[in-house]
Amino acid sequence: MAGAAVDVLHTLLQSTMVDIVMALIVAVMGLVSTSLSFALVFGITMPFLGVLVRYRANYTPKTGAVRLDEEDGAPRSVASIGYFGMMKRVHRLEGWAGLYKGIMPSIVTSLIALVAVVPISIFVLPHGWVYVPLHLRWTISLGMSLIPALLLVPMQIIINRAITTPHKLAAFDARTGLRVLLSPAERTQPLRLYLAPGVALAILLESLIVPSLALLRVSTKSLPGGFALGGALPVLLLTTALITPLEVMTARLTLQRRSGPGSAAVNSDEIPPPPVYSAEPVMEFRDTDVDGGEAPYTGLLDCTQKILAEEGWGVLTRAWWLTIVAMLLSAATPELLPPSRLLG
Repeated sequence: MAGAAVDVLHTLLQSTMVDIVMALIVAVMGLVSTSLSFALVFGITMPFLGVLVRYRANYTPKTGAVRLDEEDGAPRSVASIGYFGMMKRVHRLEGWAGLYKGIMPSIVTSLIALVAVVPISIFVLPHGWVYVPLHLRWTISLGMSLIPALLLVPMQIIINRAITTPHKLAAFDARTGLRVLLSPAERTQPLRLYLAPGVALAILLESLIVPSLALLRVSTKSLPGGFALGGALPVLLLTTALITPLEVMTARLTLQRRSGPGSAAVNSDEIPPPPVYSAEPVMEFRDTDVDGGEAPYTGLLDCTQKILAEEGWGVLTRAWWLTIVAMLLSAATPELLPPSRLLG
């Protein structure tokens, strides 16, 4: 009897080990497949996203700033360039490699967000078909938007700095990259990134707005065509008017280091920084009073006031049309909770 029990136990252990190994293989294959999918997506979209961050973060005060064109003596109001002008400039000064800056942290961020969202989706949709009342859809969408967004505040800061840094960063040299992108204080205490003035609040507000748009979009689907379109258009315009300034301010606030602006964080290390793409800057950073420049942004409201005072209200609407395009594409793609499966 004892021998038979041992044989059964041995068989169970072997079966369990096989199941574990198979599960690990499936998980690794899924991770590799997902990573390749993200790489393909970002391979297409990263140049546009990178240019967008630079365009919105480009500091263009009304008078007395560095020019971004070759015309001697041109005031900043004349030297300011548009979205496609920024794209042309990035390609001229940094080449194709410059257009893909920030792709590695973007892929890592997407994988982390996926890990955060998947447990929620598995819990809500164990078999793909579930009854979800209309009032719960906003809550579920909010959770799937808000939780990853707040978890990834530090990664959003790193992505924007990786896009705008003039230094050539190796894709798989995270140590050097973090040394360039983060100040000594931020590297010593990474949680300080959550305290970056206004960044978490801006991301939180945007995460609240997007699910609200999704809820209103679902609510208007039952209306006749003309009424549905008439109800969706004001929502689209209102959301654009709210999200675009938030994204502009997020771009500005994420580039503001706790101990100094620009790429000054590399100066405190004895190791020389990586080479730069070009001696000519692609964009202009807003220097703070640490470098004899302007007073730093102290929060979201202060950022708004300083942008209006120093650059004008037009800066807060930069690339508003891209926000509309992104929302239209989002509305056209299948939802995580498809309407055909939400019998509300």
